[in-house]
Amino acid sequence: MSKALRSGTTADQFVETALDLIAETGGSIDVNLREIARRIGCAHTNLYNYFPDYPALLWEAFHRALARYADWLTEGLDESLTPPEYLRVAITNLATFPQTNPGLYRFIASDPMPTDDVPDDILETVGRMKTWLGRVILSGAESAIRPDQAAAIADVVLAYVDGETLNLINDRLVPGEDIAARIVDNALRLHRLLVADAQPTSTDDELESARSSYPTLDISIEHQGG
Repeated sequence: MSKALRSGTTADQFVETALDLIAETGGSIDVNLREIARRIGCAHTNLYNYFPDYPALLWEAFHRALARYADWLTEGLDESLTPPEYLRVAITNLATFPQTNPGLYRFIASDPMPTDDVPDDILETVGRMKTWLGRVILSGAESAIRPDQAAAIADVVLAYVDGETLNLINDRLVPGEDIAARIVDNALRLHRLLVADAQPTSTDDELESARSSYPTLDISIEHQGG
């Protein structure tokens, strides 16, 4: 994707206003450039002073939404936690972000985006987040598993949490069921079952090495909007 043509405060306003509207309307589908410009108080054509087109603005907003997601995922995580405590906090964060930020989560997880030209920084950021979750799974495992096994388990756990939370925020519930109360416990149970099924091959020393330092996740935003 082409980089933005200029940087400046107005470009930043376009990104932040887009995110505000996405959060307010419950996703990006009903957000458009004219509404963003109306909220800012400028002509919609001003966008082209800062971004080559509207999809470029959306991708910039997407990257910043990922950074907010990453900040949420790491809230309350520190070295004082035991591996099971660390894993529970991380999974809880994974489940509560969609419930607290449904619009941003739909934007990240399910809203249509142009996939023929995904920016490199988006691919790199998503890759870093998936790697982080795999390392969380590895550090929280009660038996020794390989990093590739942890990454595969992370994919399954994330798919489960995604499916349940999307049902929750879209009100696709069976009358009387309480998805919010069970998501974290079920995700942790799924984690335990998958770890047990992984036929661990790593040594205890390798497991201790994986647990010697918890993973970090820092998504810095050096966006085109300055």
